[in-house]
Amino acid sequence: MGSTFAEVEVENYSDIEAREASGNGRIPVRKVKVRAQVDSGSALLCLHRGTIEKLGLRLYYTAKVRTGGGEVDRRIYAPAQVTVLGRHCIVEVMEIPDSLPQLLGYIPLEYLDLVIHPKSRKLVPNPESGGKWMLDLL
Repeated sequence: MGSTFAEVEVENYSDIEAREASGNGRIPVRKVKVRAQVDSGSALLCLHRGTIEKLGLRLYYTAKVRTGGGEVDRRIYAPAQVTVLGRHCIVEVMEIPDSLPQLLGYIPLEYLDLVIHPKSRKLVPNPESGGKWMLDLL
């Protein structure tokens, strides 16, 4: 079985809030586009340090994380707005080593109502939602 990748636009959410609060729309929003591996085993959006620095995200806290190699400490950064296939959500960002691919985890996938199509291995809108962007409250 192969890996699935998606183009993900990531924006600094603090910049978005500052621009909206200014009322004039002149405050720039730092953003990047990344090719992220879709990983239903990862919780958050996981980005490399260089990508996080380009976005100017603020460090929130350090968390213990379970990995295939055991427990490690990872830095968690202030929320970013993530846009995939025209759908967006706000999610905290975890820093990962450059030796790993950047990852789109299950929390943003659930919120965006996106799934991996089993035959094509492409990220698609959830067919159970009939093509609509649907949030679950069940």
